[in-house]
Amino acid sequence: MRVVVFGAGGKTGRLVVPLLTAAGIETTGVVHRDASVEVVRAAGGVPIIVDLEGEVTPVRGVLVGADAVVWAAGADFMTGPEHSERLDRHGNIRAVEAAREAGVDRWIQISSLYADRIDQAPPPLQAFLHNKAAADEAVRTSGMDWTVLRPGGLLDDDATGLLDTAPAAGAGFIRYTRADLAQVIATALTDDLLRNKEFDLGMGTQSIGEALRAL
Repeated sequence: MRVVVFGAGGKTGRLVVPLLTAAGIETTGVVHRDASVEVVRAAGGVPIIVDLEGEVTPVRGVLVGADAVVWAAGADFMTGPEHSERLDRHGNIRAVEAAREAGVDRWIQISSLYADRIDQAPPPLQAFLHNKAAADEAVRTSGMDWTVLRPGGLLDDDATGLLDTAPAAGAGFIRYTRADLAQVIATALTDDLLRNKEFDLGMGTQSIGEALRAL
């Protein structure tokens, strides 16, 4: 299996890459700056620099021969809604289209809590969530097998190995660790779980494997 991780130099993506390579998965890590190249290489991945806010041609080239994609790229809240529109909406959608054209079978999308019910979200987040929601819809209608993960506020704490899920209904604000989110993604790929599913993620009481198999 060959997996392409977009945002492999980010806080979550850099945790996903070593889990995949440790499982024997050939992993290409897409980063946007030179400083992140060694992060991917040290984790056993193959780094490549691509501007996800630019033309689709370089993105398509990365995806040729890939079996699955993990979208872990995302605009920081502090960079403003315009950056989010360029990356979280247009960049994400262009990458989805390129993956479909390249014959990729599987797409795992890191979205955001409230992206499926924006009217319930804190007002400052709503512009960002509209961009996330548009990209999520592109994933669901792409023809690929898909998974949409909606974590709340992400923590840099150590992994707990635990998870609770809510299938798009009524959950309040949830926090979750990036390390556990990375493990959810790795488990979904290595155990071939969660095809065509979407759900919220939060700090839990079940093991990650148990929670995912119950969905």
